[in-house]
Amino acid sequence: MRTLAVLLTVISWALLIVYLLPFIWLLGVSFKPIGEWGEPHLVPKSPTLKNYEEVLFTGGIYGVRGHFPAATPYLINSVITASAVALLTTLLGSMTAYAIQRYRAGGTGLASWILSLRMIPAVAILLPLVVMTKSLGIYDSLLGLILVYPLIALPITTWFMIGSFKSIPRDVDEAALVDGCTDLQAFFMIVLPQSTVGLATAATFAFLFCWGEFLIPLLLAPSESAMPLTVYAGYFAQQYGVLWGPMSAAAIVIAIPVIMIAVMIQKYVLRGLTLGFVR
Repeated sequence: MRTLAVLLTVISWALLIVYLLPFIWLLGVSFKPIGEWGEPHLVPKSPTLKNYEEVLFTGGIYGVRGHFPAATPYLINSVITASAVALLTTLLGSMTAYAIQRYRAGGTGLASWILSLRMIPAVAILLPLVVMTKSLGIYDSLLGLILVYPLIALPITTWFMIGSFKSIPRDVDEAALVDGCTDLQAFFMIVLPQSTVGLATAATFAFLFCWGEFLIPLLLAPSESAMPLTVYAGYFAQQYGVLWGPMSAAAIVIAIPVIMIAVMIQKYVLRGLTLGFVR
């Protein structure tokens, strides 16, 4: 048994190193000067913060992006959009999941049908979304992104919350109704406070989806006023080449909040992924 445990540990560490190698390479490139971007070594020979200075503070260091300010406005756009979408999607997904799990709304197949919507690629609905947002007057705005993102993230958050509500006995709802609560009061005051793990999982996935999305905001929010950080990072690919150093630095900046969130709530996410399977 001990030999098996050691073998599994070695395999796990090997897989972890393979999985992290692209990120380690990205981190190394973010500290490389322009002359080392194409050299095949992980550790920079002459480390520099010039790439992060280009991304976060000045812009235009390499002479091709002087019209861009620092990344702070785009970072703020990403934080506002992802946070608002996480709250909105979790609320709507919780209410939908509660109706499906407790009241069998839509019959037995509705939950699977909702999850199947996640299989539709975003590119398939981008043109209708552009037309709709323009007709509603919310094209190229944060509001447009906040209202569009839930269309993509809602199926998975609903599925997570269905599993979360399965782990809560129906007696809890019935006791609240007997005590005089309405259905909505029982939902918001009794059931939701007991679903913190599921809520954390659903909100995290919705936030991470919005935070890392590129194609949707590229078409729906092309101007600098509503542009998120991911689209900003994409503009380091220029007509005459790619600024690998600044692009890598921008990718690291984008990844930092994701890593922090994952570390802080990893135990809740792991529990949330298994809710509903074991009651």
